[in-house]
Amino acid sequence: MGNAIKKYKDDNVVELSFKKSDFSFRDKVVLNAELVKELKDKFESERKSRFEIFILSSSIRNKYLDKKTNSYKKEFEDWFKKNKLDELYGSLSNFTKYCGCGEVVNYVATKTDDPKKYLTQLPLSIGSLYELSMVLKKDIDLFKILFHFTPTRTSVDEPKVQWKTKRSPLINNNVTELNVRTWRQKFENPPPPKVKRSDKRTLKFITVTVNGELWDFDKKTGDKVGGVDLNDVEDFLKQVNGLITDKNKLQFKVTDELKYLTEGYYRGKNRINPTRHIKQGKKKNTKKYV
Repeated sequence: MGNAIKKYKDDNVVELSFKKSDFSFRDKVVLNAELVKELKDKFESERKSRFEIFILSSSIRNKYLDKKTNSYKKEFEDWFKKNKLDELYGSLSNFTKYCGCGEVVNYVATKTDDPKKYLTQLPLSIGSLYELSMVLKKDIDLFKILFHFTPTRTSVDEPKVQWKTKRSPLINNNVTELNVRTWRQKFENPPPPKVKRSDKRTLKFITVTVNGELWDFDKKTGDKVGGVDLNDVEDFLKQVNGLITDKNKLQFKVTDELKYLTEGYYRGKNRINPTRHIKQGKKKNTKKYV
């Protein structure tokens, strides 16, 4: 990188010079009020800058997403490719995750009664915010609850007044993508009640396996590769669980290894250094999330 940082302006790349001293260790650091203020200012600036990127990305998507086909317009894809925006976002599918983050930031900033408080409470992780955008898209009331509690339920049709709510909010500065994804899996697919030891549904009947590509990620870019993703696994499990009804629940039961698969998925994903996106060439074709 030398003594310059690349910044994009219109169709040109502008070289911004900087002093090495700006990024050298300080010889003297005093633990005083000024140091605290400097740290707080930089963290606040980082949060504001990242949220602005999310909002801008989401604004672009809203204009150039074909609502009928749920895919990006050719004009946008050509622009994205021509300007090598994969060097900024990592991939087109990752750009879409930035957009999901923008939906969360926009809602919190414009639709809540205390935007400043709740914006500060949001995590900065793209993965965490994207998972939260899935909740926002599906159930706004539930999303708002997550700023105050971490709810659980015993069945999908259980009334809200019967939900169990832990006092610690799910939405907080440090919540991880895995934390939100795991909670969402359990909330959308509540585990069946524990059965007594006398339960006789013990004879193995069917074995269903998933392609090992579930855990595959591009080692250079971190993009998801392979023919199956975690969403596919979750959707398939919902279909299988849907086969169990009041009529046959005493005859059959479904057990799953979703927690094991999810943890393995994120071990593989988090093993990749996201900074490797920079200066990468063409990416492999991956499934697009729009």
